[in-house]
Amino acid sequence: MFECSLKLLKLAVFEMQFAFEGLSHENLWKRPAPQLLSVGEIAGHIAYWEAVRLAGDGEDLSKCSIQSPLVHNVFRYHTSSVNTEPEEVHLAMTPSEVYQEYLRVHQECLANLERLNPSPDAKIGGDPSGFTYGDFLEYLVFHVSYHTGQMYSVRHLLGDTTPDN
Repeated sequence: MFECSLKLLKLAVFEMQFAFEGLSHENLWKRPAPQLLSVGEIAGHIAYWEAVRLAGDGEDLSKCSIQSPLVHNVFRYHTSSVNTEPEEVHLAMTPSEVYQEYLRVHQECLANLERLNPSPDAKIGGDPSGFTYGDFLEYLVFHVSYHTGQMYSVRHLLGDTTPDN
């Protein structure tokens, strides 16, 4: 039942790599405007939600089985992220390291999903939204794709030249 969503998710994650291609370290954490997030912050946001939904129990990070600089409360929501700055551990990461770390988190999330082997109709534990695993995987395809598009927009707003995709 998850096959279609997983196939589309794999494609979305594949396409994300190009948003990092040629991205300078200087522009990774740079916001194009005070109310817009950086490429690094957007990647952290994607990783955060994937981890808390597929390897956690609600939004309590102490219950998340994946430890990562990207799975951090600073990346939870836009409204909280724009009022804080990434921490030094984040700022030290290069574009390649951010993408590779996202991939690691993503792969651990999928491995955890495989271990759980839930029914698509099973509710995600600790999730107040009521998402089922099937609902969330469908949404995750959109979430990764949408935010990858934002990464390109951020790069364009910073005057960056992006790969032609």
